[in-house]
Amino acid sequence: MGAVVGSSLRSSPYRLGVLVAAAALAVAGCAGGSGGGDAADEPLSVWQFYGDESMPTGKPFYDLVARYEQERGADVDIRFIPYDDFNRTLTQAAAAGEGPDIALISAFDTAAMAEGGVIEDLSARVQEWGQQDAYFETSWASTQVDGQSFGIPHLADAYAVYYNRALLDEAGLAVPTTWAEMESTAAALAGDGRAGLAVSGIEGAEGATGLQIRMLAAGAEPTEIDSPAGHAALESFRRLVESGGLSEGFLTWNEEDAKNQFATGQAAMMINSATYVSILREENPELDWSVAVLPREESGQTVLSAENLTIGATSDDPDQAWDLIAFMQQPEELATYLPERNKLPARDDVPGTTEDPIRAIFAEQLQQAWAPDAALAAHNNEVLTALQAALQATISGTSVAEAARSAQATIDETMATS
Repeated sequence: MGAVVGSSLRSSPYRLGVLVAAAALAVAGCAGGSGGGDAADEPLSVWQFYGDESMPTGKPFYDLVARYEQERGADVDIRFIPYDDFNRTLTQAAAAGEGPDIALISAFDTAAMAEGGVIEDLSARVQEWGQQDAYFETSWASTQVDGQSFGIPHLADAYAVYYNRALLDEAGLAVPTTWAEMESTAAALAGDGRAGLAVSGIEGAEGATGLQIRMLAAGAEPTEIDSPAGHAALESFRRLVESGGLSEGFLTWNEEDAKNQFATGQAAMMINSATYVSILREENPELDWSVAVLPREESGQTVLSAENLTIGATSDDPDQAWDLIAFMQQPEELATYLPERNKLPARDDVPGTTEDPIRAIFAEQLQQAWAPDAALAAHNNEVLTALQAALQATISGTSVAEAARSAQATIDETMATS
């Protein structure tokens, strides 16, 4: 959730409707897309923020599109726009009538993009296609705006518990299934320079994921930190640090750092996304590890990270754009693409998912996935940043009540902003 490879990409804080209106006043400098030309003479344009063809996060996407070009005899132009610039560039181009045929967007920006007139209503195409029931409920819900379909889920990512089998077996411990067990197990596994658990706690939105998961388990939405359940989540993290089960250094770790702690045996467990399944297999083949679903309390929800494939409202060739989207979502294509991309399918019929015991656990975890609603999605980064500030204050010695109260004031002010 962030700019690093190990993060899931979070919802943008841009106010898309405002950007579209502002962009209409200054379209001369906008980036070009597919608009304004003859569809037969121009390649299909696809905009994405994964990376360019030389990057491990980008190459699998280029390879997937290349298979479409070869099979269909089509010409597709892929444009990489860095994530921090993506929404602004897309909305400005849409206002200028120069948007792409296909935009790969953060799933949680779909509603705002639809309401801003940036993307096209796909409801009629979806009804004719008839494959919507193959998708996980939370993933499909991210494409819906006022009962209409404005996208197709492209892929998913989720968080679960990675654990070192050898270290748990040596200690005679089972994988924790509740948060009380997580605290006691992490403490029991700590010692000799090793922590029981690793999780990102770095400043900003990425470092709030663990707290967000703990809040959901306790029954609190991320906007409810100053509540009994929010306090309980903060107190849980404080106890983890005080027991040595979680290193205080986690406040400086991003998700890649948490992975490195686990991969080198400096942490016996970690909470992280499916991004690291293939990486651990390739880079640490000697490591004896597996995954389990998240501990439960009131719930055992994970945080969904996802992107949706959408058709630009100014597309010159929406029919071919839809053909490419449908091609990319064929289960057999996803079976090749997703392991290379280190991500999970957003649908439940992709070959090989259940046969791989690790990915099967993540697929099970996806059945309990949480995603922000449209109101929160527009402010997601800011809310999560406030949660991380509460977490950092708590670990640094501020009382839970004071840390939660301060963060809640920030969240309330943020959510009141249109």
